Amino acid sequence: MTGRPKDTGPSEQRDDHDVSFLSLDTNGVVRFVDAELLALTGHNRGEVLDRPFVELLPESERDAFEAVFADALDGDGSSCVIPVRVTDDSTVSTTIDVRPETGSEGAVSRVHCRVDPRGSAPDLDAYERLIEVAPVGVFRTTTDGRVLWLNRKLASMLGYDGPQAAMAAHNDLARDLYVDPVRREEFLERLSEQGTVEDFEYEAKTASGRQRWFSMNARLLDETHDGTRVITGFARDVTDRKRRNRQLAVLGRILRHNIRNALTVVQGQVELLRWERTDPQDVVGTVLERTDSLLRQAEKEQALTELLRGSAKSVERDLVQLIEAAREDVLETHPDATVTVDTPETATATVVSGFERALVELLDNAYRHGSSEVSVTVGDRPDSVAIDIADEGPGMPEIERKLLRGDVDETPLFHGAGVGLFLVRQLVVRSGGTITVTDNEPRGTVVTVSLPE
Repeated sequence: MTGRPKDTGPSEQRDDHDVSFLSLDTNGVVRFVDAELLALTGHNRGEVLDRPFVELLPESERDAFEAVFADALDGDGSSCVIPVRVTDDSTVSTTIDVRPETGSEGAVSRVHCRVDPRGSAPDLDAYERLIEVAPVGVFRTTTDGRVLWLNRKLASMLGYDGPQAAMAAHNDLARDLYVDPVRREEFLERLSEQGTVEDFEYEAKTASGRQRWFSMNARLLDETHDGTRVITGFARDVTDRKRRNRQLAVLGRILRHNIRNALTVVQGQVELLRWERTDPQDVVGTVLERTDSLLRQAEKEQALTELLRGSAKSVERDLVQLIEAAREDVLETHPDATVTVDTPETATATVVSGFERALVELLDNAYRHGSSEVSVTVGDRPDSVAIDIADEGPGMPEIERKLLRGDVDETPLFHGAGVGLFLVRQLVVRSGGTITVTDNEPRGTVVTVSLPE
């Protein structure tokens, strides 16, 4: 690639009809094949799709392709000149350009092959059009911080409408892109020493002024632009992954803290019992209360951990049944509570497994805020089902309202109530829903959970 590719409109016809493309999974099985390759080989789609690509190659040439394919699985793109078998048992000489695609966790998920039957060096203009729509951010920059080219995905990751707008906003990457310019210096130093950099993470400024975490793989080329070395590579947005890791770390610390506190209380009670300084029944009551509380907290944190790791599945559930089960759970824990329910016979929605925990937490939180009377109402709204949970207490603290709405960083709020409310938000959001918090009249709070039908 020698510069920024030409802009091409959607109606432009390909000028390289003899060039074809296919995509392989990590086992080398064909998952996508275009009409050009089928025309080149004479095979129909069923003879190629979902079969190992090496079956299209002469046996004597398969090792050569598998070596290039192995490099792609390691994240390195390369090319090879190799014959491809056609239906009449003859072969056609081709140049196969192999490029890896990485998934959200940085591992190679697909390998894309560009097959040129001319057997010569690939026409880079066609390849540029391919990476223009690649699912990862791709770029060409210079060591002095100029942007030569980037694809639409990277522009979108940075919050811009297109590559031209993103390029215009970045004249000096250290100043215009990096939140911490020192990270740019560290990147260039490593690149100069090693020639390549992998999984380099940095915080980037976006068009909206917000900050996102990116992970970058890059290579320093021998090519120069206006006397300055050229850097090429790709970037992924890892903001969600870093947030999840931080949240999991916080949960781990909280669980250890709660275990230490509970064991300290239990140990103290046992010491009192040992020296006969307290009623044994009082000791039993205190120990049971502490252990029950610890178990409930551990269950919340386990559910939240599973959600953050993405292991929860979506299922269609009857919300009326879930509400009734949550009501029974809360009444068992708080026998003096009154929970009135106004629902239709059924109200279905697709939610993540374990969604009933959100209802239990909201009912429990309403009771703990000083309201022994809580009401639950389910109603249909345009394209959604709304669940209103209302109490008559003194009102939910503003910090907890913000936590439910997602308006505040959750990290400092992971106390006993904070974990439960954050679990509520994660369950609702991952079910495609929203949460609103309003004042009840004349007193109290109404939490509304809206879920798509």
